[in-house]
Amino acid sequence: MVSIVDMNMETANSLPVRVSRFFSDRYAYRTQPEYLSELVAFGMIVFIAVWPIILVAHAMALAPR
Repeated sequence: MVSIVDMNMETANSLPVRVSRFFSDRYAYRTQPEYLSELVAFGMIVFIAVWPIILVAHAMALAPR
């Protein structure tokens, strides 16, 4: 007899194992045509997230003390 608890149990992978699997999967599928568009989209997200931080740091550097 299998209990509900046993059915919901998954093997717990550590963070380094999951990160390694993620990068190995991305390397394995790097020849897919949408890989470049995915990289560009990720770059845009990072740029949009970092740009306000750069603007605030620049404004604080120019502000009188």
